[in-house]
Amino acid sequence: MSFQNRFAAATRKSVAAVDPLAGDASRRWAKRKATSNTGNILFDGITVPYVCTVRDISSTGARLEMSRNKYNPDAAAGFIPTAFTLVMPMDRTRVECQSMWRRGSFMGVRFLGAVEMMPPVSRTPMMRKK
Repeated sequence: MSFQNRFAAATRKSVAAVDPLAGDASRRWAKRKATSNTGNILFDGITVPYVCTVRDISSTGARLEMSRNKYNPDAAAGFIPTAFTLVMPMDRTRVECQSMWRRGSFMGVRFLGAVEMMPPVSRTPMMRKK
């Protein structure tokens, strides 16, 4: 083994020993930002969106935590299909997603396209009859 290979191996080990998450962070395409925004998961065949919390987000994907409700009492991510639409009502945005991993109530997703702005909700006053 050459000196360069040994040095590279030693450097990788020392970084992983200091920060066990450094290996995962170095493989990421984009830096993640911690959030706690509410999101809705939509896919074909449902009438009520599944509620989740966006725990962190980047330009390429996000980590979602499923919420407990009467439709999902275990807060499991296993019933969500591989491809779905994530809607973030507070930001009025939506994006097509693909599930990359699932662990309990958590799911990592990759964005399949650009984040789209949703049209504003028109609030017209109701006409009163006189």
